[in-house]
Amino acid sequence: MCFSDPMRNDVDRSFIEELNQHISNEAVSTSIQDYIKELVSHEVDCMTSSGWFDDQIYKALKEREDENETK
Repeated sequence: MCFSDPMRNDVDRSFIEELNQHISNEAVSTSIQDYIKELVSHEVDCMTSSGWFDDQIYKALKEREDENETK
């Protein structure tokens, strides 16, 4: 039984194929892709642990509450 990598999708595969055409080394293009995923994951962690994410949710809920009160 073969399990697919849940972190990879068709866009990822296409990205790797394009890099392979320019780099001619799948291992390098996979490393670049993995680096980008780690970077994005780190940025998401920073946003969610910094309070920014909570502030955005609070603002959205407050705006929704204000909209409902004016109706």
